[in-house]
Amino acid sequence: MRRYLRAISICFVSLLLPGMAWANYPERPIKLIVGFPPGGSIDVVARILAEKLRPVFNQPIVVENRPGASGTIAAQSTASAEADGHTILMTTSALIINPWISPSPFDPMKDLKAVTRVAMSPYVLVVSPKLPIHSFDEYVAYAKQNPGKLTCSTYGVGSPPHLALEMFKRAGELDVVHAPYRSFGLALPDLMSGLLSCSVDTPANVEQHVRAGTIRAVAVTSPGALPMFPGSAPISSRYPDVAVEAWQGIFVRSGTPQAIVDRINSELVKALRDPEIIKRMSDIGFTPVGDSSEAAAQVVRNDFDRYGALIKTLKLKSE
Repeated sequence: MRRYLRAISICFVSLLLPGMAWANYPERPIKLIVGFPPGGSIDVVARILAEKLRPVFNQPIVVENRPGASGTIAAQSTASAEADGHTILMTTSALIINPWISPSPFDPMKDLKAVTRVAMSPYVLVVSPKLPIHSFDEYVAYAKQNPGKLTCSTYGVGSPPHLALEMFKRAGELDVVHAPYRSFGLALPDLMSGLLSCSVDTPANVEQHVRAGTIRAVAVTSPGALPMFPGSAPISSRYPDVAVEAWQGIFVRSGTPQAIVDRINSELVKALRDPEIIKRMSDIGFTPVGDSSEAAAQVVRNDFDRYGALIKTLKLKSE
């Protein structure tokens, strides 16, 4: 009888544990690790969310920047942390691209759990003002008439804008030379002078220069038009399979209790539906998402497989 009662007690306690984790979380300050330098768009969004969530969790949320290796250093530190929700990672699609480009010390599909996608961000194809190109159709026509003469920058081999460039090159059978730069700021002078023909980069990086007329936006990688760049056609309107939107997501270590994952997800989704947050994120080129953990995980898996297949075909390696 005692064994029977003990077994019943153990079962009863195990059923209560998820609820207990929910009730006690968080028990101490939350560390929000960002895999990119302070001041960048990802860092800005992380700090917006940390500010919003502090009073909700009634604990400090400390944003800790750990840049390096396109976010791999930050991701590895999260994968090595306690699986208790007190260490959270905010990163980008680079998380599931990096392992295909260079050896990774961890497996993002096994060692990390998606909580939600915070935002989506497409890319913009801009051209030098020295070129007689004012639309995407003119870009395609010029590329076909001048094979191998257009040079197009992105911020790195295997980056989402590079993969977008390779996708539409393949779809349109275009001979355009990829010219990786470390940042758009370094590419801009060459773009303005005509030394560089075009660039694929984030809306936040190119918008002010497009408005100033120093470069021209001709296309976007989003499935539909982007209000920030009226007149810029979606590449998918010509090549239906070419649509690339990078995501910014929140992850925790695998094994974190589902009750805690659900709690973090719930509060983030509420924050991402706040009109003020929506405006602040939209102003820097992000479209808030706030999906379920399951939906986010499915997108992460799909992109991991999709980008991996392309990277293997192109035989891309880190430089």
